[in-house]
Amino acid sequence: MALEVFAVFAVLLAPVFAEYARIRAKSARGFNLIFAAGTMFLLAWGFTVFSGTLAANIAPMGELLFDFIGWVLLLVGAITVALDLSKAKK
Repeated sequence: MALEVFAVFAVLLAPVFAEYARIRAKSARGFNLIFAAGTMFLLAWGFTVFSGTLAANIAPMGELLFDFIGWVLLLVGAITVALDLSKAKK
């Protein structure tokens, strides 16, 4: 569980470090997708709170759903950033 939290913070900090390195403007759409993926991972992690409640039956489905959406957004965002930065003029 701690590894997931560190991974979420790493994904959320990627656009911050890109802004610091001044490469975020070259691929703003891709970094927005990466930030959205981090938000989805946070939502997936939030579903683990429902372990002892009435919503415990639905919580694993929500966790899997938001995890899947997060991984798709992260993959698309990383590919978009890679393509935009490879096309950018130096």
